[in-house]
Amino acid sequence: MTRAGLTSRRRAVLPLIVTLLLMVSCLGWLAACDEGSGSVDGGVTSSTDLEGPESGDIDGIVGEKIAVGHASITVRALHATFQPATPAQRLSNATPGAPDTGETFYQAYVRVQNRGEAPLRVDAKDFVCRVGDRLVAIEPTRSGPLPRSLLQNTSLDLMLTFTAAAGYEPVLIYTPQWYEGIISIGPEVEESTTTTT
Repeated sequence: MTRAGLTSRRRAVLPLIVTLLLMVSCLGWLAACDEGSGSVDGGVTSSTDLEGPESGDIDGIVGEKIAVGHASITVRALHATFQPATPAQRLSNATPGAPDTGETFYQAYVRVQNRGEAPLRVDAKDFVCRVGDRLVAIEPTRSGPLPRSLLQNTSLDLMLTFTAAAGYEPVLIYTPQWYEGIISIGPEVEESTTTTT
């Protein structure tokens, strides 16, 4: 066989080898993707693995991420305040009023994230606050932003303000239209320490 014939044979085989290597690497990549939703690197999971119940009542605490269907809800703060902050975009442009005697403001900072493919409607008016025996609606002059539809992997931060009797531990209650159940978020449980002498 001549040297020219050997070179042309190598040139014909080289694209075949390259194609074969690409196919093998793609098959390995696809197999890794199809392994499912296992944990990676010591128990860290991807955000698509966090899918919560589609219905039923849920109890959570401040600071805890709650998985609800294809959404996650995090209440970063829930507390009484004398002078509440005001969001940049309020639900009402009316002048905010002062609380009556014996009343105070309760304020919550909430993030709702959509991890599903379908849009998710978030409305501040779907939140109420249980203060003592009463359910209190939001104060629209100090709450916001306006309702939004969240696309996949987007989130909305809400500032919610309620006016109610002072001296109670507030519980935030969320009843969105896209969820069949009641989501209740209470204050963080304080750790008690005891000392013996």
